[in-house]
Amino acid sequence: MTAHFNKRTSESSSWQAEKVAGNDDLLRQILVRLPGSSLLRFRCVCRHWRFLTSSSDFRQLQSCRSAASTAGLFLFRKSDRRYHLDHLLNFPETSKRRVPSNIRTFIGSFQSIKPINYCNGLLCLRLHLDNDEVFYCVYNPCTNRYTNIPLPEIDDLDEIVSMNLAFDPSKSSYYKIVCIVKEGLGLLRFLTFSTEANSSTTWKESGQQVQIRVDHYYYFGKGVFLNGAIHLVSKHSPFLCFDVDNECLKKMPSTSIPEGHDRRKIKYFGESAGKLYLIEENVLRPTLLNVFELDKDYSKWFMKYVVDVDVLTRLFPLMVFNEPESLDAIDYQFDVLCFLDGEKEGKTMLVLSLPEKMISYDIKNMNVKELLKVQLEELHLNMEGFLVYNYKWYHAYKHVETLALV
Repeated sequence: MTAHFNKRTSESSSWQAEKVAGNDDLLRQILVRLPGSSLLRFRCVCRHWRFLTSSSDFRQLQSCRSAASTAGLFLFRKSDRRYHLDHLLNFPETSKRRVPSNIRTFIGSFQSIKPINYCNGLLCLRLHLDNDEVFYCVYNPCTNRYTNIPLPEIDDLDEIVSMNLAFDPSKSSYYKIVCIVKEGLGLLRFLTFSTEANSSTTWKESGQQVQIRVDHYYYFGKGVFLNGAIHLVSKHSPFLCFDVDNECLKKMPSTSIPEGHDRRKIKYFGESAGKLYLIEENVLRPTLLNVFELDKDYSKWFMKYVVDVDVLTRLFPLMVFNEPESLDAIDYQFDVLCFLDGEKEGKTMLVLSLPEKMISYDIKNMNVKELLKVQLEELHLNMEGFLVYNYKWYHAYKHVETLALV
């Protein structure tokens, strides 16, 4: 009787599999829920699966779904004036953590490589060839494909400060690039380029200019694209917001600079779950973090959380840096690499870089997970002549497994 039951179960399973395989709509809905790396492997199953997953509609649907979740973080390190891709820190924590060999091969084929910007699975890179030629490209790490970006025509004394990507797969499979050019006396101007088929193949001057002080620095390379605009933050100056479609600067609220201080101590700026987050060091002590969220109507920043990471120093004593002959702590060595808003799932997480370790810290239930061990001698990040032993937030770039074309 057991053998008979097993036979019927096997026949039923086989019939259900055939039914799924014969229904393109159902098969498409199943496949689109898979990670991009898995889809690339499954294309080898048969020609029909390759055809389904290669269509423009499927790519856009898959890109929309993947953009809603962060697969991991790429960690870049600057040493000897070159950037090195050290790690791919994957989520969930149980998944593999090595940078795929095809990505290492791509990066290793250039004399040097500098990450410029990230948006929904695409990276903008500045590449140096062996003959010292420099060019920019948009790179999809999931598919290991890239395309060159034509350089805008600028004067010899002008400087390309950043190339910011604007890619929203929920609206289009195409992306735009905003180039920020600095002229003399700190004057910035904005140029735009689109990959749409019927658009011009040259850069467009937006006509927007803004004057900045030389010593007032913006995090141009970490501009965040959301709601059709690229958002830029600064330690000293009011925040900027560039409307990509209308090619104009818009008003954007800034957080207040603490009284008696000349700058904000920014620990992180990024997007999660469709909202903008800014994390600043509290003036009371370095282990207190103010987590700000921008109102949907862009009226103000409000403090959503105050997180005290001092409790972590008991677990990770290397976070505390002491003078050799003193018991008084003079500094704390930690940085925020990423903030993931998981209110719906009940899990809101900070990803922190500490000496020798990368950890995740659930600020709701205070759970700690070790994500990666890093030997101190492997790091030695050279920042303006100083050696530091943990990554900063601007060393980390989100990884989203998208099949988007570049």
